[in-house]
Amino acid sequence: MRITNLRHAMRLGVLMLLLAPMLAFAGKPVTLHTSDGVSVYGTFTPTSGHGGKILLLFHQAGASRHEYAPLIPVFNKLGYDTLAIDQRSGGGYFGGHNETVAKLGASGDYLDAQRDLEAALAWAKARKYATIVAVGSSYSASLVLRLAAKHPGDLAAVASFSPGEYFADKNLIKQAAAKIKVPLYITTDPKEEGRVSNVLRDAHGANITRYRPKAGMHGASTMICSRDPKGCKANLRSFEAFLRKVGEAPVGAHPEH
Repeated sequence: MRITNLRHAMRLGVLMLLLAPMLAFAGKPVTLHTSDGVSVYGTFTPTSGHGGKILLLFHQAGASRHEYAPLIPVFNKLGYDTLAIDQRSGGGYFGGHNETVAKLGASGDYLDAQRDLEAALAWAKARKYATIVAVGSSYSASLVLRLAAKHPGDLAAVASFSPGEYFADKNLIKQAAAKIKVPLYITTDPKEEGRVSNVLRDAHGANITRYRPKAGMHGASTMICSRDPKGCKANLRSFEAFLRKVGEAPVGAHPEH
């Protein structure tokens, strides 16, 4: 009997592992339409309180919205709704399925994905969120800096996990970073510190929180223990502290879901 129960428990455990990505994204499906006519697919996960705050979550190269799956409940507990999208440049990294790339038939260019971020921001603005925070990972960590520079009045803060000059123009991102006035959280794998220093070369001001983890990995996955067991807890605590501080600002409007 005990062996049978153990087998049932093991099967249930395997089933839960297989269902974990779907359970983490039990929110509402969203389809965005970009300025160049691309349909971008995502998931909107609201909190129960609807406090007027949202995180726009953008993944790294070769990945999908599932990069953030284990973090969504954490962000919701902090009072933030989330919109996680599948950018046109991505794939099946971390075991997720990039719906946007699948519908297009192939992964696109990094810079072209800037339009996907723009569409996500427009979606949040249309719903009258008072506090919008853009979060990027790797190549999208660079793109969120461009997004913040272009829309200084629309974002309450920006978080950049492992940015770099990943594009042909090697001054593109440092020029964007220098224009950002809103609170900026920026960090990377300790082995990649030089990239952040380069990005911040012309940036200055009290708005910058530069977190230097003792242990980390590339991108936003540095906050996920299955991917960064040595540094995840401290790294997530650091980002949570930043989000709490941003969230303390007065909320002037509530979202229209």
